[in-house]
Amino acid sequence: MNELGLEKLRKTTKIKLIIMSLSTLLPIIILLTMDLIPNINQNSALPDLIIFRYGILALLEGYIGVKIYIYIRILANNDFAEAEVIKRNDERNKYIKMKSYAMTIKVSLYLLGIALIVTAFINRMIFYTLLGVLLAGLIVYFIELIYYANKY
Repeated sequence: MNELGLEKLRKTTKIKLIIMSLSTLLPIIILLTMDLIPNINQNSALPDLIIFRYGILALLEGYIGVKIYIYIRILANNDFAEAEVIKRNDERNKYIKMKSYAMTIKVSLYLLGIALIVTAFINRMIFYTLLGVLLAGLIVYFIELIYYANKY
């Protein structure tokens, strides 16, 4: 096993573990802060949206918990760390991730465009918000496209 790759994995895992441990608090702090701020519009906090917010919080905290568990296993178990190095350096896995990320970004931009058309008939504020998100996504996409076209 490549000791250099294993040590690099352990070093980055320690940093990620610290960041993820601290990031468990951020969603909770944001949610509690937003709950304590009085609503300007009393109709904005519908009961089903409150349940949805706490559901998203639970999913986010669950995801962070799984990541923390994996990082602790990497640091504690040498065999698991070696398997993780092999998995992360596998060219097939890297290729699959690269292709799926690219497709996900393209589909997300298309879906944002469709949502933009639909919201144009419903609400002006949502329309402009989605327009900003779509434009930001397109700008990042084209900057990366130009960067990688020049790099390779």
